[in-house]
Amino acid sequence: MTIVPAAAFLGLLSLAFPGHALESDSPAPQKALEGGQKAADTHDADLSGPRFIDNQDGTITDRQKMLMWKKTESYHELKKWLNWYMGQDYIKSLNEKRFAGYNDWRMPNLEELKSLYEENKNIPWKYYYGNVHQVHMDPIFGESTCCFWTSEPFKDIEGYAWGFNFIRGQKYPSPMGGPQLSLTATRPVRSIK
Repeated sequence: MTIVPAAAFLGLLSLAFPGHALESDSPAPQKALEGGQKAADTHDADLSGPRFIDNQDGTITDRQKMLMWKKTESYHELKKWLNWYMGQDYIKSLNEKRFAGYNDWRMPNLEELKSLYEENKNIPWKYYYGNVHQVHMDPIFGESTCCFWTSEPFKDIEGYAWGFNFIRGQKYPSPMGGPQLSLTATRPVRSIK
C-alpha cells in the first residue's frame, strides 16, 4: 500500500475544488422528443439534432455517445456525498428498483464521464459559504455538483479511484473509502444497445 503525504493529497484537493467562479452563459435546456418517443428508441435517427435528449423519466440520452445518463446525480437525490463504495451501492439500489425501467445502470468509465465536459456550457453550483462555481456540463442535466466518481481504480495508489472535476475539466485520484467522502457524487450511466 502506498502512503500519500498530506501535502500531496491537499494539492490534489485544490485541483478538484478551485477557489474561483467563472462567468456563466448557460443556454436553455433541450426539450424532449415529440409524440412520447424516447431518445433511447432513436439510435438509428438523424444525429444532426441535439446531442442530449431529456426522456422525461429521469434520464438523459446522449445520442452522440449512445449512452443514457441518470439526470439527477446522487448528491442532489440523497443530499449527501458518497465515497466510491457507497456509489456502487447506490447504483445497485437503482438496478434493484429498475430505475426508469432498466437494471443495467453502472458507474461510468473515465472517458464516458469526461465526454460530458463542455467548457462553453455552464450549470451554476452553489458551493458552501455562498460561493458559486460553474460546472461545465450541458444545462439539460439541471442542478449538479462538480465532481464525480468513475469506475476506474487509480493504479498508482491502492484504494484510490479516478474522479472527474467539471469545473476544471480534470481527472483526479481520490480515496475510494475516504471518511471525508471526497465531496464526490455518482452519476449513473447505461449503454444503449
